Amino acid sequence: MSETDQELSKVLVAQFLKKHGYLDSLASYLKESGVSLRAANESIYEDLESIVKDRIRFNEHAIAEQMKTTSLNSDLDLVNIEKYGIPAWNHKLSWDEVIGSYSKTRSLIIKTMFLTNGVIGNSTVGKEFIVSGIKEEDSVTIMHSMKKSGIVKYFGSISDSLYYTGTIDGKVTVSKINEECSWSFDLPVRALLALELIKLENDKILCFYCTMNNTLNVHLFDLSTSSLTKIDEFKLLSACTTFQLAISSDGCPIIFLTRQDFTQVMILKFQNDKIKHVSNIALNTAQFSTHSFNISDMVILSFDSTEGKTNLGVKKITPSSVLAVATSHTPYMRIIVTKIPSLDTKGPDSTSQLKTQPVSEELNILDDYSSKDAVIPSTARQPDIITHYDMILINIATDIPQDSYTQPILKVSYPLGGLIVGADAGLYAVDLQKSETWQLTYRTGQRVKSMDCYKDFISVSFADREWVIWKLK
Repeated sequence: MSETDQELSKVLVAQFLKKHGYLDSLASYLKESGVSLRAANESIYEDLESIVKDRIRFNEHAIAEQMKTTSLNSDLDLVNIEKYGIPAWNHKLSWDEVIGSYSKTRSLIIKTMFLTNGVIGNSTVGKEFIVSGIKEEDSVTIMHSMKKSGIVKYFGSISDSLYYTGTIDGKVTVSKINEECSWSFDLPVRALLALELIKLENDKILCFYCTMNNTLNVHLFDLSTSSLTKIDEFKLLSACTTFQLAISSDGCPIIFLTRQDFTQVMILKFQNDKIKHVSNIALNTAQFSTHSFNISDMVILSFDSTEGKTNLGVKKITPSSVLAVATSHTPYMRIIVTKIPSLDTKGPDSTSQLKTQPVSEELNILDDYSSKDAVIPSTARQPDIITHYDMILINIATDIPQDSYTQPILKVSYPLGGLIVGADAGLYAVDLQKSETWQLTYRTGQRVKSMDCYKDFISVSFADREWVIWKLK
């Protein structure tokens, strides 16, 4: 290409951007290309569209078919984009490393999570729990470090001032972020598979957890008396693989739960001191299938609402909320985004007020089924459970490689307008509107052990014991 060809191409691109109103892109392009604004305003040249039209006139159909193969997936339709407020990826933002965040830790950080604004919790394999703070000048300092009796596998924020930690053997501690004040209790379990807490208005805490014996349990802990009361339990047919707690619009706790070798998301509602299985979201359209996959991780997101945009604590379900899941498909992951069915209960029994008195035990369906010659007593019958096969918004075939041992992490970044995936080969971006995925150029090739996003910050721990915080700018 001659110098004249190159300069004319630059001018034609500038004129194209100006003609179609891409003014922000035009400003950046003029700065980077060196084209003058006067040249962009000239009309003595043939426009770019006419040149392209003449070039492909006799081969337009073949080129149109070829362009369809540039993406693995089709774009999300405009109706759902407007309904759920799903944006396109914000390519203007870039990541800057926060001063003092990069470190080669003494022991591997197995989980990193933001506890509140500017405060991060890190749990290590050395049974340490470290709380760090981000200062206004974007530097990181350690606030305090605690040695635990076991590895802290579960922790998170309960409120602006309280957070909880939980070991795999059921030792739970509720602590204040800026004070040396804490409450501890032991859950009656041998091993936990999932744990999340909700703080109520009356200094009581609801504790939801799954165990190795395939049960979902609810306990109530009273901060004023340090007493623990069992509320209810729900039997599962197989082990829990992922667990997400939320609040419905009528104020009831909602549990999104997935099980081993089960391609549906279970939705359970805690109401009137009872766990009720209300519905399932099918992740494939086949009601009976010989092939199953597991859900590796899931996240609730809502781009069109101010609720839950801080990524802290328990999310509130809104009409614009959707559920994104990462699957165990090999050799490449799939990301499925689904609608969330209506969870509100109408009628006189729809109160969400918690009763603190222990409830009497009811007959267990599975035990009765096995001990009474397959006759389920009417008192133990569950109401019909609706399985929704029409909830899928997007089924994205990604280019994120994984195997059967991969443990991907799925997070939402509201400033970027999409999902971030931590995988074996590094970090990946997911543009939900365009159904596209690509690898981010930050620590490529390193396996992500844990990750969390909060506003314009992202905290990542890698399998080689590195820990980095980036800030979007």
